[in-house]
Amino acid sequence: MFFKKSLAVAAFAAASFVAAQSSGTAILADYTYPNSITCGLSTCPISGEWIGVNQTFFNTHGCGTVLTLTTEDNSRTTTAPVCDICDDCPITYFKVPPVVQGELGGGVSIPLTVNWHT
Repeated sequence: MFFKKSLAVAAFAAASFVAAQSSGTAILADYTYPNSITCGLSTCPISGEWIGVNQTFFNTHGCGTVLTLTTEDNSRTTTAPVCDICDDCPITYFKVPPVVQGELGGGVSIPLTVNWHT
C-alpha cells in the first residue's frame, strides 16, 4: 500500500511540474539600453541580459522569471530573465539587448524567431 501511495504522490508531483512550465515562439526585437527597466537595472538582469515582454506576458510570468531561448534550428540557446514591460510589443514579440541577440546568432537589426520555455 505504501508503494502505491508513493507512486501516486510522485505522479502528481510530476504532473504539477509539467503544468507549471510554459512555452511558445517569439520574435526578438531590438532593444537599446534604457535608463531604467520595470524590475530594476541593478537587481534583475543577469550579466547584462534580460527580456522585455508585453503587459499580459509580464502579468503571467513576472519579474525575474528566467526564460530559455532557443533558435528554431536548435543550434543556439541562451537564458535571460523577464525584467521589463514592452509597451509596444504584441505577445509574440520580446525585446532583448544586443548581447542576447548575439548569443543566438542574430544581428541588431535582424529579427530572430526563437522558441522559449520557462
